Amino acid sequence: MDAQRRDEYKQRLYELTPTDGRAISNPALRESLKTAFPQETFTTDDYWDLRNSLITEGKLQQGRGYGGSVRRVLTVVEPIPIPVAAVPGQPAEAAPVVAPAAAIQQEPSLYEPFWKAIEKGYVPENDVKPWICEITAFQGRRNTGGLWTRPDVTLIAMQTFAYFPGKIFEVITFEIKPSLETAMGGVYEAAAHSAFAHRSYLAIPDSKDYDGNPLFDRITSECERLGLGLILFEDVANWDTYNFEVSADRNDPDPQAVNDFIKGQISEKGREEIQRWFR
Repeated sequence: MDAQRRDEYKQRLYELTPTDGRAISNPALRESLKTAFPQETFTTDDYWDLRNSLITEGKLQQGRGYGGSVRRVLTVVEPIPIPVAAVPGQPAEAAPVVAPAAAIQQEPSLYEPFWKAIEKGYVPENDVKPWICEITAFQGRRNTGGLWTRPDVTLIAMQTFAYFPGKIFEVITFEIKPSLETAMGGVYEAAAHSAFAHRSYLAIPDSKDYDGNPLFDRITSECERLGLGLILFEDVANWDTYNFEVSADRNDPDPQAVNDFIKGQISEKGREEIQRWFR
């Protein structure tokens, strides 16, 4: 991206969002930007930089949907019709694919692609920096306080805000399950993480069969009751297919519990990096 034209690109990105305040998915908006400047090369990081800048300026606000979305902040607040269909800009035929039972992935195989999706998607979309992200599921015989004290993936980040003083330190945990049938146990595993995490999420594969499914409704209800986030993904390796079905509440865990978790489960390299943030 031509740095000297950044303001031009940012203004054009804003103009590409719906004027009536409807949401547009990040993937669709990113492609529209590329189409608007066919001679320019935009990386994913370029897009996040422009989008996050508009959010900081109060022109856009972050939304939900596959791959996340944004909408204009309207000067006059009016009711915004929310379509039942997918986020505008997504093909209607791009419905989640239901994998046959035999094709369901084993849980450990999901850890690495999920971890990479968090680094490449969640981190820039939420504008967190500095940060470290690690797979914390594999602790072997190491004493971490019990099985439910081991999140599958952990993101530790420092976040700052334009109009809020100081820095916000957060431990964010993710529990990943390979199917709906295994997800209820994941709800309570994720809930146990709230003892040391500021936000806790459960992540499971998406399916069109969830509509009207009593088990899915129960899992969603329990996540809401316990303040957990629920993430659905079609392709674990593709952030654009992630949808935050339930937002995670922010906890205020005991600082000693947070410290003990980092000391016991984060790598030495990660711990040294976190210490540098406070120097």
